[in-house]
Amino acid sequence: MKPILWIGIGGFCGAIARFLIGSWLSGTVGASAFPVATFVINITGSFLLGLLAGGASSLTPQVMSALTVGFLGSFTTFSTFSVETLRLIEQNQHLPALFYATGSVAAGLIGAWAGGALGRAFFDS
Repeated sequence: MKPILWIGIGGFCGAIARFLIGSWLSGTVGASAFPVATFVINITGSFLLGLLAGGASSLTPQVMSALTVGFLGSFTTFSTFSVETLRLIEQNQHLPALFYATGSVAAGLIGAWAGGALGRAFFDS
């Protein structure tokens, strides 16, 4: 199968997963000024990408493309994070905006690091 088809299949699945998990989180947490769903999805995606990067040697290039560029590329979203941060600022929610922006970047880096460490430990053993 051509690489672009692998990426497309992964992207299709990632977008659906994002929608379903985002809808579930929004329904569970309820209405909030803080964008919980995007925060959780992006941190989870960072962890999973780190996990895959840590264990890349054991996966075929097609599977890696499907999972990283396809699934995780459509599952996570920098653009929604940016717009949600801007909306918080526009609504004079400066402290939540600051927490969301800095917390997302910090937690994303920690998630990617933890995923990478786990991936190396799991896939290299």
